[in-house]
This record gives sequence, structure tokens and C-alpha cells, in this order.
Amino acid sequence: MAILVPILKRPVLADFSGSAFTLAFLFALLTLSLPTSAQSSSTLSATAELGGFVSSSDRTPFWLRANQWGRVPLASPAGTARIGFHYRSPQTFVDSLHRKGRLNWEVKAEGVANVGASGKLLLSEAYGKIHWRRWELMAGREQQVMGIMDSTLSSGSYSWSGNALPIPMVRFGLSEYLPIPFLWNFVSIKGTFAHGWFNESYIKKAYLHQKSLYGRFGKSEGNVHVHLGLIHQVQWGGEAEYLKEGGLSVDGKLTTNFNDYLLGVVLTEIPKDKANQRFTNFDGVNRIGNHLGQIDFAVDWQINGTKFVLYQQHPFEDASGFQFQNMPDGLYGLSLRRSVSASSFFALKGVTLEYFYSKNQTAVRPGSRFQGGDDYFNHAQYIQGWSYHETGLGTPFFPTRYEVNKDLPIDKRFFPNNRIVLYHLGLEGLIASKVRMVAKFSQSYNFGSLGTVFNPRVVQFSSLLAFDAPISLWRDTRLKAQIAYDNGGVLPRSVGGYLGIMSCLRK
Repeated sequence: MAILVPILKRPVLADFSGSAFTLAFLFALLTLSLPTSAQSSSTLSATAELGGFVSSSDRTPFWLRANQWGRVPLASPAGTARIGFHYRSPQTFVDSLHRKGRLNWEVKAEGVANVGASGKLLLSEAYGKIHWRRWELMAGREQQVMGIMDSTLSSGSYSWSGNALPIPMVRFGLSEYLPIPFLWNFVSIKGTFAHGWFNESYIKKAYLHQKSLYGRFGKSEGNVHVHLGLIHQVQWGGEAEYLKEGGLSVDGKLTTNFNDYLLGVVLTEIPKDKANQRFTNFDGVNRIGNHLGQIDFAVDWQINGTKFVLYQQHPFEDASGFQFQNMPDGLYGLSLRRSVSASSFFALKGVTLEYFYSKNQTAVRPGSRFQGGDDYFNHAQYIQGWSYHETGLGTPFFPTRYEVNKDLPIDKRFFPNNRIVLYHLGLEGLIASKVRMVAKFSQSYNFGSLGTVFNPRVVQFSSLLAFDAPISLWRDTRLKAQIAYDNGGVLPRSVGGYLGIMSCLRK
């Protein structure tokens, strides 16, 4: 179900051994066998899914794998098996008005086994959480989709879309909007602060800094709200042999000094020293770490049971982006969600229209203090840029060098095509009150990168048609069928599909 909020949470993934997969499976079975009569308000569920991918080429089509948290392999054909569980404790306190309890906790885990040319065992979600009122503390691996958009139908949030495997982290913050009483509850805020570990093969001991802050204007029960938000993320630290070249580091190591972290990473200050024993002139001029993120603007309103959201995600990689010198770069969208009648044979539940532009990247402007050449998602110190396990963390329409056609004229950049114009349509409907349908159509015009310009531009079309239907013979079991098509010059031409069966048990 799509939820139109600034921060959305879904399953995550990370590599793990076969023995760990077995332990997770046994733990899930053990948990389901535990008595729950003394915990009437707790929730416990388990899911299992088995399916397979096929394609006319050796690649899985774009919309079968994009924004799927790294679970779907790039190579086709492939088989997949998924199993998971989720437990949430009962509320430890409920007042006389039956308002939400003050304190509870939850754990979640999911395992994925892919077989085929790129077979892997993955751990999708392994985290624990403590909730106190609207506050939340999370430790482990949990996927976040951050940004205001329709999480089901969008082309993907700009900087954190759920496209790659999740990064393990510790996160603290407000999980829900908190109204401010002295502003008559007209203004509400929410936000997070997190520290994560990249655990990459090409660079060791690299970290993630992530924070977000959102404000909502309008009472929670009102029909109109205005949203303003900021997501700021930084790759920092790390050591590697390649860093010893080109003045990128001090003896192959990037600073992890706490004062550098606090001032340069968290507060984004340019160091007073241009170079010292901890960092070179590269950090002294540019700031410590690889900074990027987005500024969100949105308005939502409701009319006769239909909710509309008009939104923009503005990207930044440095101060020039913060000054909006890279306009009109960004994601622009309009989404509507409506309640549907059970008596209708076909009911349209949701529509999303999006336009994405990223050709500016802050053209150099004489007299400006902050100059551009942003080269979105690429970075000299982190040679695989804004990615995790060789997959982009942000919009999937910035493909990595491993995803694009081999005959494209690309340079050594990890993201060789980040100057694009995209038109995207997403649809969701309900057939016979039971069968869920999702369709996506994306047409992009691709211009390469600041290093290699595609001339002429390269056109790419990708589409998806997906169905999810209950199997009446088996309770809580659903059949999933998807077909996707790619045609153009950025990705290999292919048509492919997925067929799977998913079951859910609840106690």
C-alpha cells in the first residue's frame, strides 16, 4: 500500500552466509510456534515466497529489478525464494482513552536465496526497534525510502529510493509528525539522525552519515498541508590503495577524526586548514566526505475522498545546489489516491505523473562563490560513488556502468549517464475487488555525463504490468505475475517476466 509521507520504511537486504540463512529460517519457525495467548495485543507474522524470472536477453528488465532493494538479480534467468517474520510486542501502557501505548519493541528479519547466473544468499531485514510515543530507536538493517512521493508508483526518490541493498545503521528520531503545542498544533515536525557502515569491497572502514528534518504546516485533521523537508547524506572515512594517488588522501586513509566529523560532515563546514596531517587539499577545498541530498517541497489536499499530492525534490551535492543554482534539476510529481467502491469491476486507486530533469548540474557562473560541475552520484574519493554493493542508492534512472549497454560511449565514471530528461506514469487499480494491478511507463532522454556527452541523445523506454491475485484454495496465499519491457539504447532490449507465489501467516 502506498503511503504519502516523507519517510517510508520497507524491507532491506544484506549478504550473509548459508548457515545464517538456516538459523534465520529455524528462528522464524520457532517464533511462530511460541504461545501468544498472554500477548493478545502483540502481532506476529511470517511470509514465504517462491518464484522465477525469465527474459529474452541475459538481463532482467528494468522495472522488474528497479527499487526492489537489491533482491532481484541483474542476470536472467533466475529463481528466488524468500522467507521472513515480524514480531511486535504489546503496548506496555494504554491510558483510559485507549491512546497509543508509551513503549513497545519489534524485531524483523527476512532471508532471500537467488539461484542462477548471479545466485546469492541475502539477509533482508535484521533489526530491532524500540518505540516510545513518536520516538524510535532502530539498530540493524532496515530499508528506508526517503522523500515525499507515492512509494508504489513513483520512478523513485532522488537520493534514497530503495534501489540498492540497505546499509546497516543505528538511527534515532521522530517516526511520526509531532505537533508543536505553542504553535497551536498548526506546525508539526519529524526527523532522523543516523550513523551507518558501508562495508564495501573497494574501500574499507567507510561510513554513512544521514539526517532528515521535515516540517508540516496545517493541522493533522485538516484537508490541506504544506511540507518542507531536507535530507542530508554523507559518505565519509575509509581507506584504500587507490586513494594514495592524486592527492586524494593522507597515505591512503580519509580522516575519521571526531572534530572533522562534527564540523565537516555533520555541520558541513569547509575546513579552516587547506591541508594537514589528517587530510589533503582535496578535503580542505571541497569539505570532508561526499555530500548529497535533496530539499523537498509538497502540498497535499483532499477532495471527496481523493488525496492529491503535488511535490518537488530538489537535488544538491554542494553549496551551489543549496543556492538553487542547478535549477531546474529535480523530480516533479503529481499523485492522487482515492477510495474505491467494492461493487466496481475495475477501480482506479492511484495515479502518479512525474517529470525528472538533471541536465544543469550547476553550470559555472562567473562571480558566484560556489561553482558547480556537480556530476551527480559520482565522486573522486569514492570511485563507486553513491552506490552500495554496485547498485545506486538513489534514483534507478542513473544506471551504473554495469547496467548500461556495452556499446555506449562511456568513460571511467561509475555513473556514466546522469544527465537525463524523464517522463513517467504510474497506475494502480483493483479488479473485481480482489486482483491488484500496477502499471508503469517510463520514457527517458539520456545525454551521458559531464565527462562524456551522448551526441545524439539516447532514448530509452521501460514499462511494467503487474498483477497480484488471491488463490481461493489456499488461505492468505497470493499469485504474483509481472511482465516488463525495455526498448532503447541505454539498456539491452528485452521482454521478461516474473511468476511467483506468496503466503502469509499471522498470529
